[in-house]
Amino acid sequence: MRLLPALVASVLCLSAQPADVLPRIREKMAAVLQRQPNYTCTETVERSRQAAGSRARIEDTLRLEVALVDGKELFAWPGSKEFEDRELGDMVATGMFGNGNFAIYERILFLANAAVFEDRGQTQLTGHLARRYDFRVSRSTSGHHLRVNNREAIVGFHGSFYADPATFDVLRMEVFAEDIPAELGVSAAETTVNYSRLRIGDDEFLLPVDSQLMMAMPEGVSRNWVRFSSCRKFTGESTLSFNDPVLTEASAPAAPTETEIPAGLTLQLDMPDLDLMQAAVGDPVRAVMLADLKNRRQLLAPKGSVARGRIVRLDRYPSYFLLQIEFQDLDWPGGHARLKLSFDQTAFVSRSISRAQPGGEILITRQAGPRLSGILMFWRTEP
Repeated sequence: MRLLPALVASVLCLSAQPADVLPRIREKMAAVLQRQPNYTCTETVERSRQAAGSRARIEDTLRLEVALVDGKELFAWPGSKEFEDRELGDMVATGMFGNGNFAIYERILFLANAAVFEDRGQTQLTGHLARRYDFRVSRSTSGHHLRVNNREAIVGFHGSFYADPATFDVLRMEVFAEDIPAELGVSAAETTVNYSRLRIGDDEFLLPVDSQLMMAMPEGVSRNWVRFSSCRKFTGESTLSFNDPVLTEASAPAAPTETEIPAGLTLQLDMPDLDLMQAAVGDPVRAVMLADLKNRRQLLAPKGSVARGRIVRLDRYPSYFLLQIEFQDLDWPGGHARLKLSFDQTAFVSRSISRAQPGGEILITRQAGPRLSGILMFWRTEP
């Protein structure tokens, strides 16, 4: 199941609060958001699930790059060369995941006049004085989407935000879905986002630092705890030159030779040091090939070639891990090949590390320990 709230601005009448500081908060936040540059952060998501009548269990951890570009959220895997404008479901196919908590909520409230506010006065927030405002948007005008598997519906939402009465910075935002259609099978969906001033380049901006997402269904409750880190400007660099350089064959690096690798061959890969308790879905993986890759007598790639990919699944169960790695590229000096591999077995067949069915995941028992280090694995090329 996936929770993908996409908030679309709706114009509602703002209730007047002439005696309080709401106009100053809105003016301050609008100015902050309008001068905020396009930026990107690393997003780490710890996902847990609590079945009915049992304790919560951490299922996995995701790591993504998220960017705010011209008011729109874009996602990419860590280390990718570019962000892609595509559905999150194409990247994160299992479990619950949400968007909108990175930057969309505050833009809806403070740039789009999309909520009616009610002043709830002074309160304490994590030991600091704050002013609370409640807001509500009806289902008929919200544009707030909930998507569960292949079912989607527009729902209303309400919530609260807390602001510093001295600086007028928003400190926290809480959003609760309401009027959820029964066909979605969701009884509650809640999001909490905490904000702080962070430095990007030579200036400070008010950015989300962490958030929590909860969705309750009859079979249990799913939660995501999201942390944002390593925020930086999202820019492209270019150089303007009025002198045409003279290009020579020596100055232009030669493109690597592309090699096609047929299906049915075996790669012997020395797996890297991988901590299964700290690693996350999305993390890049680099493994070294320990023997020449040949098709009959033809050398396709030499020993020492580097296979590159990323973790696409890492489930943690009480007695075992389920790990799935997708390798995409094989590189060696002067050469490159696209890869599609499936795990076969380790060098020494063991019940501690084996192939799980039917998805080809690697099953690693807890007895084998939480670290993979220097383990020789055999992988088969796929068409």
